[in-house]
Formats: sequence, structure tokens, C-alpha cells
Amino acid sequence: MTTSTHGGGRARRAVILMTPDIENPTGIPTEKTYAVRANYAEAISEAGGMPLILPYEPHAIATALDLADGVLITGTTPGAEGETERRSFELKLVEHAVNAGKPLLGICHGMQLIGEWLGGTFARSLPGSCGETVEHMPSAIPDRLAHKISVEPGSVLAEVLGGVEAEVNSLHRHVLTGVGRFRVTARARDGVIEAFEGETPGFCLGIQWHPEYRLTDLDRGIFSTFVERSAECAAKDGIPKTPCSVRARLAARGLALPEASAPPGAFVGAIRAGNTVTVSGQVPLKDKTVLRTGHLGKGISLEEGRECARWAFLNALAQLERIAGRLDRVKGFVRLAGYVAATPDFTQHGVVVDGASELLREIFPQCWPHARIAVGVGSLPRGAPVEIELTALLG
Repeated sequence: MTTSTHGGGRARRAVILMTPDIENPTGIPTEKTYAVRANYAEAISEAGGMPLILPYEPHAIATALDLADGVLITGTTPGAEGETERRSFELKLVEHAVNAGKPLLGICHGMQLIGEWLGGTFARSLPGSCGETVEHMPSAIPDRLAHKISVEPGSVLAEVLGGVEAEVNSLHRHVLTGVGRFRVTARARDGVIEAFEGETPGFCLGIQWHPEYRLTDLDRGIFSTFVERSAECAAKDGIPKTPCSVRARLAARGLALPEASAPPGAFVGAIRAGNTVTVSGQVPLKDKTVLRTGHLGKGISLEEGRECARWAFLNALAQLERIAGRLDRVKGFVRLAGYVAATPDFTQHGVVVDGASELLREIFPQCWPHARIAVGVGSLPRGAPVEIELTALLG
């Protein structure tokens, strides 16, 4: 890629190109305006990306793709799907993006257009119902949930959703039909295709509804997944990008969440009350084994204690993810409590627990502030030198 990073190599956000509508209410050629609804840009930004509007300049597509990490083909005003200038440009853009291996996300019109390029059929009217009646255009603004969809197990959507049924908004008159180089991964109950995954070298996802309104966790997860895949694609090209999900930030540090362990007693690993999740105390398990045993001040060095605090925190995150579904749903923290098994003369309990607090700050940079206690104790379960307890807030 020809782009450079800011600040002499400092990581930056994944750049996402968005295709716009053209508006010209005056009819005067010089007054044409490119326009994209702000919630597309907001959804990309919220997911960790940097949104940029891409003008209809076919000769500049290759240059634009060199600068970008992912491409979003947006929806359009109902009735304007056949607008020649936009369709012609977007079909060329899709071809170049697929050939370049760039992640693609198509929403509503964008899904239909990508699906058409992949061999499907753009149908200008809804097909006859093959199931229950579904309202695909219930209002002029898709700001409420409209109907249910069934999601294919093993698909990207199923992974994001954590299930196989969801409720979505809707605003479309046209649909994608037929077969092509894509796998249908969601349908409405009347058989209309609601999502597909393209059989392309890179990530390719088509969504018929409008997740940019972010009415559900699934909607947010779609954008998080797309931006994350875009960042991963950029990393393969040697361009350091700011990881845009908690798991990506962990991976960038060579870390991964351990498996959430079963509690060794008559209690649960974590419990949710409203939007608050309290995680029971976790010891530093690595591969289901206590990382180290002993006491700070006798046999366990300060750095070893900090490492144990980090691993105990990772185990706490595993319990938190089990309750939250995705760690990207975490919007803040209330308290982190650290217990340090130490000799009576040891006084650096806070430095040890900093191992957990500093990692929390690194992987939750937007919502890391938390209250904390660091307490010295005579012993801890399983001989562990550190135990971490956590209270988090979900959005």
C-alpha cells in the first residue's frame, strides 16, 4: 500500500470508504452534492474505523483502494436504486475491491448491487410470499424493529449474534434473488434474502436491513466485525492500524482470552444485574493451571506478581465475556479489586495490581477509568499470589 501512517509509524484507524448518493434538487449541473447519512459514518467510527466518502471517479478507484482498508456500499433513497451513474461506478468499485481482497460490506441497495455482481438477480419487486407476510417497508424511516429473520448456523452473522434468530428494521422495495457466488446466511420469514456472505478472496457481507441505525447488538456487531476484518486486512499489508475490538487489541499484544473456568464452589463465575456485571474473584490460570504459586516478598518477584495480575484479569474478562456475549459491549468499569498474597513486610501491593489495571487501560482505551482496591492477604485459593475481582457496565 502507498499510504503512510501518522506520527512516524504510529498506528491509525482502519480507513473505510463509503459510497454516497448524489443530490441535486435544483437540477443545475454545478450544484450536485454527494451525500451520506451521518449514521453510516457514526457506526463506522463507533466500531473503531475512519469513514471517508468516495466520489464517483472511476479513474481514481485504484488510488482510493490503495489508501483504504475496507469498502462500504451504502443504501440509497428508495426508488433511486437504478440511478445509472452511481450503479456504474459502484459495480466497478466492487470489482476492484474484490480483486484487491478488500473487505466489503453492502447495506440494502449495497447488498443487492454486490449480490448482482456476484451473479444474483436484482429484482425490482418483492416476490410472492412463500411464508408468513412480512412488512419490508413499514415506514419512511427504519428506526424501529420490523420483522424477524432466521440466520444460518456457522455464518458470520450467527457468530456475531450468538444465535440463529433476530429481529431487524427494514426499508426496501427491491430484493436480491437467484443464486450466485454467495452463500445466503439469513432470510425473512417470507423467504426474502436478508444477508449473504460472498464467495470472494476477502471478507464480503451483504445485509438487506439497515444496521447503521444500531438498534440491536447484532447491528453494532456487524460494523465491529467489518471494521475489525478491515484492520486485519491492512495488517497483512504491513500497515499498523489501531485494533478496533477488544479481542484484536489483545491479539496485538500476543494475548488471548483463556477459557472461562467453572467456579470451584457453590457460586457463579459472574452475574448480571441490569447493565452491571460482577465477576467473582479470578486467580491467574493459564491452560487451566495456576500460573505461579507463592507469596510476594518470598519466592515471587514483583514482575512475576504483575504477570499473575494480568493473567487473573484475563480470566476475569473471560467470565465477563461469557455473560456479555462480546467484550465490545462493555461501556465502562466500576471497580477492580486486587488481592495479593504477600509477606507481612511487603508493601507494593498496588504495583502488583497495576499489572491488571494497566492492561485494562490498554485494551479498553475509551472506557478504562475504574475505582480500585489493592489488599494484602496471608493466602489465596490454590496458592495463587494474586486474585482479581471486577465489576463492569454493559451498553
